[in-house]
Amino acid sequence: MSALPGALRERLAEVRTVGAITGAGVSAESGIQTYRGRGGLYDDPDEGDRVVEALTGTTLLRDPDRTWRAVAGLARQSLHARPNPGHAALVEIERRAERFVLLTQNVDGLHQAAGSREVIDIHGHVRDTVCIACGARGALSPEALAAVEAAPRCACGGIVRPDVVLFGEMLPVAKVERMRRAFADAPPDLVLVAGTTALFPYIQGPVLIARRAGRLTVEVSPEPTVLSEVVDFSLRGTAGAILPLVADALPQR
Repeated sequence: MSALPGALRERLAEVRTVGAITGAGVSAESGIQTYRGRGGLYDDPDEGDRVVEALTGTTLLRDPDRTWRAVAGLARQSLHARPNPGHAALVEIERRAERFVLLTQNVDGLHQAAGSREVIDIHGHVRDTVCIACGARGALSPEALAAVEAAPRCACGGIVRPDVVLFGEMLPVAKVERMRRAFADAPPDLVLVAGTTALFPYIQGPVLIARRAGRLTVEVSPEPTVLSEVVDFSLRGTAGAILPLVADALPQR
């Protein structure tokens, strides 16, 4: 897409507050494999099922080494990943907005690396760790994470887990509350969704709230999603190609 629809540009010119929601598709252009969609992990159902099973809270408790090997395998894919134009565009959108929040499903930290400040990383950060026994927190370097072959141990002797939300686990209460305040208590002028199939209710919810409140809703995705018939504008293409156009159409502060 070389230009946004004129009707969308007109509405973006009036936007003052923005809530962005991103998924794995935003990081795909940085070389990180997605889960769903073309080229995603689930393109091979057997391999996808194996990885998902390894990345469950149940497996972590039963066989933490297996969970860590799966985490390390994903980390090796993204060891040299860097922010792409989609990440950079969201930084510019934040700069132009009077109020901004970014809700991301991603655990790669690329939004923060690009310079985004108001980030709700609802699933955590893959390099952060927490001891199951004593609660001590730490972090692994990208290289150390990619080289992990067994569950690390804390100084107390307890098993360390990745401080992320694994499949089957609850979302962190504090981040859910922050998400509620940002998207439900005062819906932004624009809710912008990029790079996610939006299968989870906590991704769909902010969009539905915005629609009921008469706010502008925009989706950026290479493929149709469950939100494509819900949002005001569903734009086909990659985040790296379209988000810079959205950023340019917002008013300067």
